[in-house]
Order: sequence, then C-alpha cells, then structure tokens
Amino acid sequence: MPRPNSQPSQASKPHLALAELTPPPYRLALASLLFIQLLMGVWPVVGKWLMMTVSVRVLVGVRILVAGPLLWLVARPWRNRMTAREIAWCGVLGLLGVVGNQTLFAEGLLRASPLNAAVIGCSIPAWTLLFAVLLGHERPTRLRVSGVGLALGGALLLVGVDRLDLGPERALGNAMLIGNSALYSAYLVLSRPILTRRGALPVMGWVFGLSTPLILPYAWGDLAAVQWATVPGGALGGLAYIVIGPTLLGYALSAYALRAVSASTAAVFVYVQPFVTGLVSGKVLGERPSWQTAAAALLIFAGVALVSRRPSPAAEA
Repeated sequence: MPRPNSQPSQASKPHLALAELTPPPYRLALASLLFIQLLMGVWPVVGKWLMMTVSVRVLVGVRILVAGPLLWLVARPWRNRMTAREIAWCGVLGLLGVVGNQTLFAEGLLRASPLNAAVIGCSIPAWTLLFAVLLGHERPTRLRVSGVGLALGGALLLVGVDRLDLGPERALGNAMLIGNSALYSAYLVLSRPILTRRGALPVMGWVFGLSTPLILPYAWGDLAAVQWATVPGGALGGLAYIVIGPTLLGYALSAYALRAVSASTAAVFVYVQPFVTGLVSGKVLGERPSWQTAAAALLIFAGVALVSRRPSPAAEA
C-alpha cells in the first residue's frame, strides 16, 4: 500500500509528459538563469524610456494582462488536473511573485529612484536564503553564504551604495522596494516544491492566469484612458519586448530552472543584472566602463560561481 504522504505517481498524472516531470540538466538550468539576467538587465533601460510615454500602471498592466492569457493558452494548465488546493496555491504565488512583486516595484520606483531600486534589489538573494533556511528548504552552508556575500559586495560596489537616498521623501518608495524584494524572494522559495512536482509550464499557466484578474483594479483605469492609436511604434515595440522578454521568458525560464537548482542559487543570479544594466546604459549613453565596473564584475561572478557549484544530494535535501 502506498504511504499517505507519498508523491503522486507518474500514472496518476496522465496528461504530464515524462520530460515535464524530469528536472532539466543542472548546467542548462544555470544557463537559463544567466539568460534571464540579460533580459532583466535591459528592462530598466527600456522601462525608463517607456515611462516617458505611458504611466507606470499601464506598464505593469500590459505586462500581466497580455502575458497572462498568452501563457495560459501556451501552457494549457487545465490539462494537468491539479487539485483545487494546488490551484489555490498557484493563486497565492501569483499574488506574491507577479501582482504584488511588480506593483510594489513600479510604485516604489515612482516614489524613490532607480539607484535606490538597484541597491535595495541587491537584498533579494539574502531574503531568499533567509526564507529558505527558516522554512527548512535549505541549509546555510559556508560556501553559499560566502558566495552571496561576495556577489552582494560586487553589486553594491557597482551601483554605488554611498549614493543611496534615505531622505524622508523617499521613505515610502524605499519601503515598497523592500517589500518587492521580500515578496519575490518568498515566491522563489515557495514555488519550488510545486514546480518540482507539477512542472514549470502548467504551474506558470495557473500563476499568470490567476494573476490576470487580480491586476485589474490597479491598472484598468490608466489602461482605459490610453489613446493607443497615438502611442508611437517604438513604444509599442518596447512594450512587446517587456511582455515577451522579462515577463514571459523571464518567469517561464525561472520556473524551469527552479526545478533543478535551489531558490538561493536562482536568486544570486540577480546580482548579474546591475552589471548588464550598466553595460547597456553605457552603450546607449556612450559611457566607458571604469576599474570599479571591472572589480565589481569580478566579485559578482566569483560569488555567483560559488553559490552555483552543484551541491551534494545531502546538502540539497
């Protein structure tokens, strides 16, 4: 007789292909995480440019309201036959990692500054490791903690933590950015078990499908007021990039990678984003990288390499 708490067998999931249940190769998961940072590193540059044409609420609304139905149709999660409890859990993940995360980031950026967002975003790996340890998902090994600390130092050197604005007029924005980082970290940790059990695409289909109606109260007013016929073609292209790149590919590849790597390993790759953003901004603005950029890059990639070392099965359990 099977144990009551045993995992569902392959036979109980007739609509799941074997490939969907098998974790991806570890190196391919790491490559996916690196590619995500390239997409996400370009997003602040494109997003800042788009904010000259559309409001922040329009930006967030388009991301979710377009990506949600698209991912739902591609994933066809209803074929997975998840339980009502699992579907409800996907709704919670959508509230944390999609609606709450993106709304708090956008509103925080509006009230604080891009520099503050970059500095506070560097707390994501630390939050993730903390949540993973508290929930018993991971153990705080010396190598993992050292790698997070090393990459954190490089990221802070790159973005210039000494220029962080802590004035009272920025307090609400900073608090929202801290909340954004904590919510996304919780999403990374809490999503990994169901991703491992049910597969990346079905889970992301439900997460985004359930996020779509949740974002309407926040974004619908601004979206309805936009005269889309007057929006420049370049801005529409930028919106298309944000939907396809950082949103659809970013979340789907992150879910794919989380089936093979720990949440804290996935989170530490966030430190690559400021480096990519700096390179893209430098290319656009004609700035030349300094010695500080090179030193920061060395620290970031050394830290990522330490955390990304494949753990033994005992350490990963």
